[in-house]
Amino acid sequence: MPDTPIPAAAGAPRAALERVDEWGLLRGLSFFAIVIQHSLGEYVYRADILYPDAAALALLYHLVRYGTLTFVFLAGAILFYRYGQSEKRYAPVLRKRIGDIYVPFAVWTLLYWISTKIASKQPLLQDGDLPILLRQFIAPTVGYHLWFVVMIFQFYLFFPLFRSSASRLGRWTGAGDTEKARFTRIGLLTLLLAAAYGWLMYLSYYRMPEWQTSGWWKTLLDYRTFEFPYYAFYFVLGGICGAHLRQWRTLVLKLLPWSTLASVAMYVWMTHDLLRSSGEQINLNYSTYLKPSSFLFVTAQIFMLYGWALLLQKHGGRLGRLLTLCGKYSFGAYLSHAMILTWISILTRHWLFPGWHVTAALLTALIVAPCALLLCAGLSRLPGGKWLTGGAGRNARSGRRNSRSAPARMPDL
Repeated sequence: MPDTPIPAAAGAPRAALERVDEWGLLRGLSFFAIVIQHSLGEYVYRADILYPDAAALALLYHLVRYGTLTFVFLAGAILFYRYGQSEKRYAPVLRKRIGDIYVPFAVWTLLYWISTKIASKQPLLQDGDLPILLRQFIAPTVGYHLWFVVMIFQFYLFFPLFRSSASRLGRWTGAGDTEKARFTRIGLLTLLLAAAYGWLMYLSYYRMPEWQTSGWWKTLLDYRTFEFPYYAFYFVLGGICGAHLRQWRTLVLKLLPWSTLASVAMYVWMTHDLLRSSGEQINLNYSTYLKPSSFLFVTAQIFMLYGWALLLQKHGGRLGRLLTLCGKYSFGAYLSHAMILTWISILTRHWLFPGWHVTAALLTALIVAPCALLLCAGLSRLPGGKWLTGGAGRNARSGRRNSRSAPARMPDL
């Protein structure tokens, strides 16, 4: 994703393209945020944890809340940039995405199933296991983080509908006399969408759990965390970024002081709400993504982080290059990191850390993240590595073949 090109001007040929380096930085930042989240979650529920440690983990948890939803934002940015104005058939693109995203997900689903069976010392397939295994490819549970791949892939499936809707709306937003007028209309539509999405989050968190339903309606409600409409705002926001990149960059830099202030204010509110709701035992589920306050918080974080990523891309030096490199392997590392964390946890769950859970969680994240990235980098260089790492396997080889030419494009997710 960091090597995704941008059109130099409207109507420019596809060959005249530049890279969007800040997207690579955001991928790297988002991957580390996800690893930290999952590492904190591993320790916060342990029986020997002291309340001050649990509260400190909650404070850290909200600092990195942006991780998963920033990937949704980036998926929208990439798709709308590359294919938003394209007249090419989308079917070949979708077939490529199946190979780059869904096939590695399916392979890792099997690996997590095998790992779980080995850890519990059970046969790989017992009576009644086959339906449960097949269900993992639609609603995964053995790999607790794999739900995201199922959800994000739905955006690839339904992207033609998003593109068609954007084209129709574009006839209205493009009617202004100036570029500023067009972008202002887009901003107004975005605010209307944000209001509608906020209402959906209100229903999801406060009302839907009380609805009495049955059949397919009950299934849809019970599995709403797997369904793309509940994350569509971030995808559309990314689409605006990808379709109007120059204006987007100007906007996020102009709003950076305000988005930073809003992020800090929402951080304080979210942490207070989590501590108040949890009572004597911290429960991170009170900060679910499908909640109005989480929506406001993560949106503010995305605006803030994009602005800081632009500054880091310009002045970050080695740190910026490191995050860009991590972003290159982030998808394969995302798929594998939970397995590394699980095996570390199997070892450490028998250890007692009274007063040291914060240190243990951060050390775990510092081990898991580089191990997952190195594993992805290694697997991507093996024959057939793309079936485990997605596009990184192909890009690693093409990068070696074309080391003196333009960098290979990164996978979309």
